[in-house]
Amino acid sequence: MTRPSPYVRRRWLGCEIRRLREEHGMQGDRLASAVGFSRQQLSALENGHLGPDIDLVSGICDYLAVGAKRRTAIMDAAADGWARGWWMEHADQMGVRQATYADLESGAKVITEYTLLVPGLLQTAEFSNARLRSDPGRHNDKFDPDAAVAARAYRQKLLLAVGGPEYEAIIDEVAIRRCAADPTIVADQFRHIVTVCEKHRSVTVRVLSMHAAIRDHSSPKSAYSIYRYGDPQRSRAVAVDTLTRDLIFTDPDEVDQYVSLQGRLKSKALSRESSMRLLRETAEHLSPVKGAPS
Repeated sequence: MTRPSPYVRRRWLGCEIRRLREEHGMQGDRLASAVGFSRQQLSALENGHLGPDIDLVSGICDYLAVGAKRRTAIMDAAADGWARGWWMEHADQMGVRQATYADLESGAKVITEYTLLVPGLLQTAEFSNARLRSDPGRHNDKFDPDAAVAARAYRQKLLLAVGGPEYEAIIDEVAIRRCAADPTIVADQFRHIVTVCEKHRSVTVRVLSMHAAIRDHSSPKSAYSIYRYGDPQRSRAVAVDTLTRDLIFTDPDEVDQYVSLQGRLKSKALSRESSMRLLRETAEHLSPVKGAPS
């Protein structure tokens, strides 16, 4: 079994440790002192920070006499939380935000998205390069556009590999109508999406018309991605794209709201076939293929 996202595992572990503590009616200071660690270390663990202290986790399980089955799940999550994926070494160069998405994609069984731009997982190198260079102020001094483009290409390779996740993107029509790069680059990008969907049945792209009447008038306020994993806890996560940072939710009540919204959007989106036809027609309008019948 492919291990799920280290970030998601740390978040689950932190919630489980907090739940354990509350079940025993213990304040953080008291528990930390009892197992010989600082309150700050316990807080870092409960908040899902990088590299959970295995000795701290084990000490808590011992002190609270956690049952064998629950202890195994907790210790497995602690070990998974230490995993260092390929994105860790290149986070500064590829961009911290992209590294976060690579982490969330790791081990995902199903990824569903609503986007207002061409999804990063389906971008061509040319389109990705144009977008990454369009707003240099968003990146730090170590950011390398070439490394970022290569990272997106690698994420796409993992998506399309045998055993990769099921993937479904609902693209708002505004992303089709508004050129986010040179028309020729955008046209090639749309043709690329069509080709990927034709070759890979695990990938589905559907367009949400600007005229779609969404139930309850629940028009999305921003782009988001939903991840489902195959771990024993059947973990889920949502990443919401904002201008300055990405918001990550793993609480079931919060995740459920996005799953429900995705269902409403999907019910009103164009069919797979109609979406592909729209992408082909738009690409031809932007940059006609030489020799194609008029």
